Amino acid sequence: MKVKRENNINIVGITQWVVPTAILFIYVLVTLYSFSTNMKSNALYSVRQKVSEYNDNIVVGFDGKVAASIAVADAVAETVTHALASGTDQTVIAKEIIPHTANPAYATEVKLLDVSGKGYSGSGAEIQAQDLEAMKRCLSEGRYVAAEPHAQGGSWYMSIYTPVKDGAGKYTYALEYSFILDVFYDIPASSKFDGRTCYALLRSDGTVLSTSGRNILTRGENVLESDNVSIPMANSGRTKSNLANRNAGYTDCNISGEDRLMVYDPSSYAGLAVASIVTQSYISNEVETTFGAMESILIRVVVAMVAFFVAILAINLANRAANTKHSQTLQEKAETDLLTGLLNKISTEQKVTDYLAEAGARGETAILFMIDIDNFKKVNDTMGHAFGDELLAGLGVGLSTLFRATDIVGRIGGDEFMVVMKNVPVDEEAKKREADKLLNFFRSFKVGEYVQYKCTASIGGAVFSKDGADFEELYKSADSAVYEAKRHGKNRVAYYGEELEGPVIDLARHE
Repeated sequence: MKVKRENNINIVGITQWVVPTAILFIYVLVTLYSFSTNMKSNALYSVRQKVSEYNDNIVVGFDGKVAASIAVADAVAETVTHALASGTDQTVIAKEIIPHTANPAYATEVKLLDVSGKGYSGSGAEIQAQDLEAMKRCLSEGRYVAAEPHAQGGSWYMSIYTPVKDGAGKYTYALEYSFILDVFYDIPASSKFDGRTCYALLRSDGTVLSTSGRNILTRGENVLESDNVSIPMANSGRTKSNLANRNAGYTDCNISGEDRLMVYDPSSYAGLAVASIVTQSYISNEVETTFGAMESILIRVVVAMVAFFVAILAINLANRAANTKHSQTLQEKAETDLLTGLLNKISTEQKVTDYLAEAGARGETAILFMIDIDNFKKVNDTMGHAFGDELLAGLGVGLSTLFRATDIVGRIGGDEFMVVMKNVPVDEEAKKREADKLLNFFRSFKVGEYVQYKCTASIGGAVFSKDGADFEELYKSADSAVYEAKRHGKNRVAYYGEELEGPVIDLARHE
């Protein structure tokens, strides 16, 4: 009876391994059979993906240069705003500031325009906006606008508009950066594939704006309508829709009697797209090379099946960690003020808004400080903008270390900073302690290598939720407190609703 029971146990043990192993073996055989039958199809997809990835890299390079020009334009816009606020004439700004901003953004011409679309180029010549509708949209939305590419003098151009604030803080001017698209900066002269690939920069309607590589298309030609280009009817409508709606895709085509594959990816700007047009002979050769190695691949899959699954798991985990880190890095860059390293205005307001909503639900209290640097305009005027930037950068470092990592610290204007101290007591003793901490920071703060400059600040504080139940109310309360600090001689902290001691000055006479 005992022997029978042991035999039953052995049979069960063997079955536990044999049955799963047999099932796995059968599954592997079925998988390998399916793999062998679909190998050619997968090889074709692999080649297309290879071309698509290379094409996408070109798009990233092209978009990077446009993004660089927008960053340059944003920086110039701030400079122009300061110049306008100081009363500098528009023609002077155009002659003295604008000519130095074309490079390295590859802009061929830069204009400073008023709200009517009239303005001046870097040479001081009177000039009109190239696309008045795009410029007005830029001013109304308060952000850059990339206009639809336009033809001029046998060449194609793209214009990007960046809004500029006047002395009153309103968007009444715009910078127009124009780029000539005849030279496609990020397209190689020859293909990395078979040396016969053509690269093209396309408009959303299929018009060719510039080409590189194999000379099979001409500028101004439309790939959707040209007699030189034939796209299968089944793909024509989809290709037209993808280009118009900024979607990536591919299609078989015939250009000048040669069968090719066109892979296209959208740019982030002006409805443009980049197309890589490779020969079908190259694709066939690549597919055949891959498919011909099927037997070797199958043997390796059988021998290294376990290692393969382990490697795939490790790669997936590594990729997930890398993608998470990359996403976090991109998010941090998008939220950061480049000069100070603090949060920028948009991300500061968003984080404060989100936090206050959560804090209200949890019943937390918090303090919002508005910090306005005293006499910052005089620093720029007397010591130069470079020194002013150095001062702001130093304040960014100092403020970020002064407060807790959980607090929100951001730069919301040229010389304005915002701090939200999360979940802190708001009794009088705590408020005085935080105010003294800020004042002591500014008393000890110095900047400058050769000239040690000490700055002061007018600081306004508001308590959540006593002085405001949401961001707008709390911001207005803190801003009002800043004004009160300035009225009492600057270089102090004022809390909303609390009276300060000492004489009141006339701000209009002291600004």
